[in-house]
Amino acid sequence: MGIRLAMKKELMGLEHSDLLTADDVRAHLAQQVKEDTERGFSVISKFNDTHSQLTSGLNTKQSELVFERHRLFNEVLYKRQSVDAWLNNQTSG
Repeated sequence: MGIRLAMKKELMGLEHSDLLTADDVRAHLAQQVKEDTERGFSVISKFNDTHSQLTSGLNTKQSELVFERHRLFNEVLYKRQSVDAWLNNQTSG
């Protein structure tokens, strides 16, 4: 993790919360599906598509991903439980 990203995460106060940045979500997804690299690539690609739509302000059909925008940095943050539910939906389907 770069120093800028580390400082930004510290300033956002994400240490003891259930909110994840997009980079945190990608790392979490990669760790959860590390045995099946093809499936992992597909899941991370789907997340990247959804994240791109959210950052550009478009509505998405991925209702399991609960997110909020950080009030100061305006960054999209995801709830950990919703990421796990979304991942279960992706891997079971």
